[in-house]
Amino acid sequence: MMIPEWPARLKRPLVERAADLTGLPRAFRPEPLIAEEMKEFYSESLDKRRGPYQRRAIRDALVETAEQGFFFKGVVYGNRGTGKSTEINRLLADPAIGRRFVVIRLDALEELNPQTFSVADVLMLVFANLIEGCRKHCEKRREAFHEADIMINDLQQVIAPFFPELQDREQVGRTTGGGAEVNLLAMLKASIRVEGQRKTDVVARRETLTELKAALERQISVVKERLPDYELLVVGENFDKEAIPQALLEDTFVKYAGLLRDLRLHMLFMLPVPFVYAYGDDLIAFRREDRVAIYDVPVYTAEHKKDEAGCGALIELLEKRAGIREIFAHDALELLLRASGGDLYRLFAMIVKSGRMAQYRHEDDPTSERRVLLGDVQTTVREQLGIFRNELGSGPNEEKPTWDEQLQKLRAIYEDDPAAKVPNPPLYRLLRKRAVLYFNGTGRYGVHPMAVEILREQLAKDTTFQYRGGGLDLRP
Repeated sequence: MMIPEWPARLKRPLVERAADLTGLPRAFRPEPLIAEEMKEFYSESLDKRRGPYQRRAIRDALVETAEQGFFFKGVVYGNRGTGKSTEINRLLADPAIGRRFVVIRLDALEELNPQTFSVADVLMLVFANLIEGCRKHCEKRREAFHEADIMINDLQQVIAPFFPELQDREQVGRTTGGGAEVNLLAMLKASIRVEGQRKTDVVARRETLTELKAALERQISVVKERLPDYELLVVGENFDKEAIPQALLEDTFVKYAGLLRDLRLHMLFMLPVPFVYAYGDDLIAFRREDRVAIYDVPVYTAEHKKDEAGCGALIELLEKRAGIREIFAHDALELLLRASGGDLYRLFAMIVKSGRMAQYRHEDDPTSERRVLLGDVQTTVREQLGIFRNELGSGPNEEKPTWDEQLQKLRAIYEDDPAAKVPNPPLYRLLRKRAVLYFNGTGRYGVHPMAVEILREQLAKDTTFQYRGGGLDLRP
């Protein structure tokens, strides 16, 4: 039986190196690099600055664990814009992984409801994607995956407490206009994505989770019999995004961690830095030695001077994507690097916006230079600084550290107070908001250059505060 592909994002056009302003949006899209782009656009220097050998360490741990008959359960964590997704894509493209593992990918933002999912949703998504992933694997080998029908039959019985409407196969077929076996997976995944976290009483939920786990174990046995030379690797992506409430992560990875720990699956999940720090002892599914950090790339040293190695790594990355010497004035490029704080997502966004500002300026005044100038970047950075400041605030329904607590933590980190390195709620929030950065080697925290500017604003009348550098140094 051929199971159709679950509708996903259309495959995007490949990254292309920009030769002028008009090419910047395509060259600096903030999506992770895919396999076809790695050779041309991946930066080895950047990799060394944000955590050397981390990817290879995960690869070797996966292979060695499989060879010893155990199951690898790991975590990749790091701030937004450090390149975690690109590193995972590079890991999965490694021949050593391809020879040994069938990869089952889960995307928390695209396949779950990020505001309401539960551990049951995660397990059901593993179930559905396991069927699809094994079918894809067999297709590559030009073989049929006949076991899919058996697995779907089992799945239909298990999802009864969650989706009663999917129990009548004939009705499913009539509703979707096709074979019920074929369409059940598509309807299940749509239901998981739209609804999330069905409401059941605690006792019934525990019983249902037990049944769901048992059914998943049965399917793992079916796959292992069909593909005896391969291991199953579940990769959970985007569970680290700010859109996901911490309570849902706690429910899945702490409260019901035993479900994940006991499954005969290898696992690699992306989780937020503050969550990993706050629940370290409670993450029983993931051994400490298998929690791997992808660090920030510093643009300033601990002495608040320009970090030449970090900025050089960023420059190498940018040169792969654009003719930066021709497109950017030197002082404009320097400000972009400072304002990014090493956050690739923010850096790429500011490059695209500055490029558009330069293009519009030139269209209005053809005598002006047709490249990105300092004024174009200053306009973009001031706008980003306003956004950065607003995002540090709290919504009306949020229970978070007060702004004064966050401000004092920022100041303590900026002034290199040793006590500031001890994690607490203000630090967790500042890490999640990217106001505080975390660097490789010495475990050094740093204040994002935009947050340094906010410190200067907030403490302008405090005679005990001294600006030591490391900001944007913008002038009105």
